[in-house]
Amino acid sequence: MSYQVIARKYRPQTFADLTGQEHISRTLKNAIEHSRLHHAYLFSGVRGTGKTTTARILAKCLNCITGVTSEPCLRCPSCVEVAGGNSLDVIEIDAASNTGVDNVREVIVNSISIAPARDRYKVFIIDEVHMLSNQAFNALLKTLEEPPAHVIFMMATTELHKVPDTILSRCQQFEFRQIPVDKIFKRLREIADAEQVNITNEALREVARAGNGSLRDAQSALDQVISFSGTKITEVDVTHSLGLVSTKILEQTIKSIAERDTAGLLKVVEELDSSGHDLRFFSRELMTYFRHLLVIKTGITSSDVLGVSEIEIASLKQISSKFSEEDLVRFFHLLTEIEKQIKDSLQPRFQLEIGLVKIAHATRLRALDEVIKRLEELESRLSGGNLSANSSVSMPSKSPSVVRADLPSANLQRTTPPPKENRSSVAADSLDEPPGFSDSFARNSFEERASARAPEPTHGSIEKPVAASSVSVAPGQEIEAIKMELEKRRKPLIVMALEEARVAYEEGKLIATFASENAFSKRLKDSADLFREVGEYLLGQPLRLEVKLNGEAVVTPLQESRQAREKLIESVKDNPAVKMLLETFRGEIVDVQDATA
Repeated sequence: MSYQVIARKYRPQTFADLTGQEHISRTLKNAIEHSRLHHAYLFSGVRGTGKTTTARILAKCLNCITGVTSEPCLRCPSCVEVAGGNSLDVIEIDAASNTGVDNVREVIVNSISIAPARDRYKVFIIDEVHMLSNQAFNALLKTLEEPPAHVIFMMATTELHKVPDTILSRCQQFEFRQIPVDKIFKRLREIADAEQVNITNEALREVARAGNGSLRDAQSALDQVISFSGTKITEVDVTHSLGLVSTKILEQTIKSIAERDTAGLLKVVEELDSSGHDLRFFSRELMTYFRHLLVIKTGITSSDVLGVSEIEIASLKQISSKFSEEDLVRFFHLLTEIEKQIKDSLQPRFQLEIGLVKIAHATRLRALDEVIKRLEELESRLSGGNLSANSSVSMPSKSPSVVRADLPSANLQRTTPPPKENRSSVAADSLDEPPGFSDSFARNSFEERASARAPEPTHGSIEKPVAASSVSVAPGQEIEAIKMELEKRRKPLIVMALEEARVAYEEGKLIATFASENAFSKRLKDSADLFREVGEYLLGQPLRLEVKLNGEAVVTPLQESRQAREKLIESVKDNPAVKMLLETFRGEIVDVQDATA
């Protein structure tokens, strides 16, 4: 006798044999037992989930010699012929190869009035019904709505959205779900034991996972693995024969990403490439894994939702603790781009290597909103006089040294490196500027500027200004006096905004001119009440603030001094002592002062 493939040999014969579709089995069994049969059924869902099989089981139930029953005998001529696909009264039609209206008229419309040859019902099973043409659907409409009492239609499709609404409204619809990995695994274990195949649980889980929710695909994969390895199968045999990416490789990749282990990631890609794996397939598998981690992170641990076994859920929980939800979403989007780049690249391996390294370092990034929030928190602490060494605001803990040089003696000292701007995201180890900061601030540390302000009050409260009568501001010094007062009131960001503008003072009015609308101009516009109070205190009258935008480049004295400083920095880079210190401490020059000046 010729060999029969596992998918056909172990095809379900009763509702009890259906795997993962209990909701449909129960509904149809109850309909049969309570004589509530419909004249048309539509089964939809992904491939290999049991749509056509269910139609055949229902046909057996209707035509079994024992009567209409939810448990056919499987021995009578009707049951045997339906199982073999050669029953005269159960007509199976492949809509993919019979798409035209003439096929529908010949096979269905013209024969529908003919009574069954032997059985109770004439059953039409139309597979992939969405492939019928519009004319064929129209020819089927009237017959489908009011068929003779002895006719029942059962239709199956993998693309429900292509079936016209006029057809859908005339049918009872059943949606077949993807089958969970655990249920596929249990069914495959039963088959392996029946076939006397010695396969480890780990290997069988990989086969179940290869089915992607389709029991038929998983059965075909098991057939392929048995042909490759014989009756003794290990996990390595499964991954080699099916070209799968094992769960261990995925976990190793995730671990390397969490630890920012670039060498480990490159080793994974080398292993995948040398073993002939499809790198796009690996990218998609990794995307699926990140999806599982995100679902676990939200608190959902159901194996039905995750589509993985209970054993894998424990491992996913442990790994998910290493990432935030934002990290996982960012990884998913990056992998989507990597998968597209691999598809179009002549060097897919390079694209995957660079992409994985980029993902590993993406864990250090923070959104600009978070950085702005941290800056506002810092300003609030400065305003409240509560900034201390134990402040909860994160400060750089591990950063390269920065060298400050004095000319010509080249006296050097270490200081904290300045924050750096990144328009899309910022390193978590630094405290960056809010959006709109100009490049001129890229070389000054916010903490440096904050530390230069007036000393903090001893009891954590803001010092009350002295009486207005004791304040004397010399003519022409109004702007500097205003800045100093703002520093005393712990408003460093307002002072920074003034330094980025061209500022002029007229009688009772402060005019700040910016080249264009930015974060500084907005901040000043929102501080009118503050300037009014400062004016009453310093000048004995409210100070009006006017913010102008002239659309031209505004070069402030502060910027001019920084440009000169940058020229001095360039001039000391060839100094041997400076070079040695920069190489030893991995630093950079941020400021130069001429000691003779």
